[in-house]
Amino acid sequence: MTMTSYRLGRRGFLTGMLGVSSLPLLGSLPARAQDNKLRVFGWGDGAYYKGLLDAFGKVSGIKVSYEGVPFPDLQNTIVQRFRTGNSGIDVFLVDPTYIPTFAKLGILKDLTSAFGEKTKGILLPSDVQGATYNGKMLTMPVWESSQLLFFNKRLLAKAGVEAPGVSPDARMTWDKAIELAKKAQAGGAESGFGFEQPYRYYQLQILPESLGGGPGVKGRDLLTVDVANDAWLQAGKWYGSIFADGVAPRGPTQSQEMRDLFKAGRLAFLVGGPRDIAEFNKVDGLDYAAAPHPYFAGGKAVTPSESFHLGMAADTKNADQALEFLNYAGLDKDGAVIATGGNDLSSNIEANAEVLSRIPQQNPNLKGVDSLIRYELANTAIRRPRTLGYLQLEELVTRAWSDIRNGSDAAQTFTQLQSELERSFKRIKD
Repeated sequence: MTMTSYRLGRRGFLTGMLGVSSLPLLGSLPARAQDNKLRVFGWGDGAYYKGLLDAFGKVSGIKVSYEGVPFPDLQNTIVQRFRTGNSGIDVFLVDPTYIPTFAKLGILKDLTSAFGEKTKGILLPSDVQGATYNGKMLTMPVWESSQLLFFNKRLLAKAGVEAPGVSPDARMTWDKAIELAKKAQAGGAESGFGFEQPYRYYQLQILPESLGGGPGVKGRDLLTVDVANDAWLQAGKWYGSIFADGVAPRGPTQSQEMRDLFKAGRLAFLVGGPRDIAEFNKVDGLDYAAAPHPYFAGGKAVTPSESFHLGMAADTKNADQALEFLNYAGLDKDGAVIATGGNDLSSNIEANAEVLSRIPQQNPNLKGVDSLIRYELANTAIRRPRTLGYLQLEELVTRAWSDIRNGSDAAQTFTQLQSELERSFKRIKD
C-alpha cells in the first residue's frame, strides 16, 4: 500500500513530524508478511533501479521487491509509513538533506559499525561526510552529481565566438559567460544562456556561495537564517539581470524544457548535469561540448554535488539482507557501476572512474570532460546544508529565486525571505 492519494504539503507535514504539530495517524497499514524478500522503497515504477535490483538478486540469491510513489510524495510517504510502527520497508531512497530529520524521527538504522571503516578509500570522502550526522554514518552514498557548462559549437561558431576550453584553468567568470551568450544570441541563437533547473536550490546555491555568502543558514545547528547578506543580494541581482536582459528565457520552468531547448539548437549555453550527456548524444546533428562551471570574479569556484543515498529502515526484520544490498550498491565496484545506469555518477571511486572514462569514448567532443568532473568533485563540489530546516529552506528559497526570475527586486525578495525563514525556523527551535 502506498500513500499516493494522501497529498499533504511537504513543509506542513514534515515540520509537524518534528514535534511542532501533531497530525492524526492514518488508518494502520497492514503488517508486511516476512516472505524473505528484501523490500526496497523509492520513487517511480522502479524501472531505473531494475538493473541494480536484478543484478543483486543474481549474485546474492535474495529476492527483491520494489515499491515506489511519485517523486513529490516520497519524503512524506516514508515518514507516514514509519509512523504506523510497521513500515513494510527494508531499504529506502534517501535525499541526504533529510538525514537530520530522519535521524530525529529515528527511522534510519545506524550503519557506523557495519560500514564506517569499510568506506575508506572506496567512497568519495565528501559523500561519507554527507552521510554522517552527529558522528554516525546513517546512510550509504550511492549516486553523485556535478554540473557543467554545455555549449552549442555551431551557434558559437556562427556568431564568431571562440569555444571555451575544458580545463579547470579555462574556467570563465559569470560575466564572461553571459558576454559570450549575448554574442551568440546576437549571432542567431534564440536564447543565450540557461540553468537546467531554473530556480532550484540545488543548482543556484552556488551563486551566493561563490561570493562567500554561505548556503543561507549558519550556526552550530544551522538554524540561524542568513539569506539577506551582501553576497546573497549581489547574487540575486545578477540572477535577475540575465532574465531582464533577455539572454536567459523566462518561459521554460522545467528541466526537460531547458534540455529540449538545447537539443533543438535554440540555446547557446546550458548549465546542466553529466547525466544529460546520454540524452544529448542521441540527438542527430547536435554539435556540442562542455566547459567548467562559471564563478563570480573575486569569488571562488563552487559546483553543486551529491545525489540519493540508500537508508536501512530502523524497523527492518531483514537486517542482514539489507546490509548485503547496501554493500553491493555502494561498496562493490560492479554493483556501484550497475547502479549508475550508465548515466549517473557514482559515490564509489573506482566505479566513478569507469563511468567517467566512457564519456569521451561516446563523444569525441567531450574529451577532457572526464578529467574536469574528477577535478570538480575533488576541489569545487559543495553539499546542501544538513539542517533540520532544510525543507523550509529549499521550498522558500526556490520560490524566492522564481520571483526574482520573474522580475521581483532581489533585495526586497531576500529581505522578506529572511523574515519568513526566521518565523518558520522558530517553530523547529521551539
